[in-house]
Amino acid sequence: MSVQAKVPVDLLSDALDVLAAAVTISPAVPSTSHMVVRVDGLESPEVPGALGRYLVGAVAGAVGLDARLSEQLLARGVNRQEEIRREVAGLIGPTNAFPTADDRRFRDTRRNAWIGEGVAHALLMLGAMRETPCVDGQVQALTAVHPTTTRQGLDSVSAYVQAGVLGIAIGESKSTCSRASENLGDAIGLFVQIEQGEYQQDLRRELSAFRHVLSPDLAVQLRDSLWTDNASYLPMIVHQDPYNFMNPRPNLAGLAQPLQRRRVIVVQLAQFHAFFNAVADAMRAAVPEVVV
Repeated sequence: MSVQAKVPVDLLSDALDVLAAAVTISPAVPSTSHMVVRVDGLESPEVPGALGRYLVGAVAGAVGLDARLSEQLLARGVNRQEEIRREVAGLIGPTNAFPTADDRRFRDTRRNAWIGEGVAHALLMLGAMRETPCVDGQVQALTAVHPTTTRQGLDSVSAYVQAGVLGIAIGESKSTCSRASENLGDAIGLFVQIEQGEYQQDLRRELSAFRHVLSPDLAVQLRDSLWTDNASYLPMIVHQDPYNFMNPRPNLAGLAQPLQRRRVIVVQLAQFHAFFNAVADAMRAAVPEVVV
């Protein structure tokens, strides 16, 4: 008896299950200015393949605003497969060879940055499957991954619920081998700008889209003041070289949102470049599996 091949959305669901089993998200630990959430397990052998497959699915339209997988808008067919292959190559490069300074700049500032955003997106998707310490509640809606590495704006906006109360989480991801402190400072700067009144149109647009996917009891809680009344800030740093993320950060301490909702998500890798190379290889390999 032959075994029927799995449809793409089932492959993506399996990928999320692999990530959920491999990744450990430690409870949030308070410092004087923020909470620290550590994520381990991403360098498990099975993770790059699962993450690469998930990210191709996200690029190809399989991840909805409701933080669920769906085939409704998933790219299909040979022509679309070639289109997604080109998009993936534009995001991460056609190979992992970076012989020139410009090539390495692409790797460090574009490829790794986009994959790092993808790691954060996948962690938030796990937070939709079950409540995790990344967010102070369970994720109900999530913006799409950026379609290009140079798109300006917020890395992620998600809606979450805690005890029936809706909140939004705003994420900013940074990937750096050795400059964790500087990159965290850059990420914090975005949240300072938000509290100074910038990005209001971006937030209003994302929340407007969430109206159509949230349950009625949650959608009615969407309002213009939500990102000032009940927001979580989620700077995420993917790095290699040691840095003490418990160190106080005055700019974080000065933000209006309470300590519980200022969560620095930390992903430390033993082999930084090897991890990003493995995910990139997995993405290239996943295109014909996901887009059929």
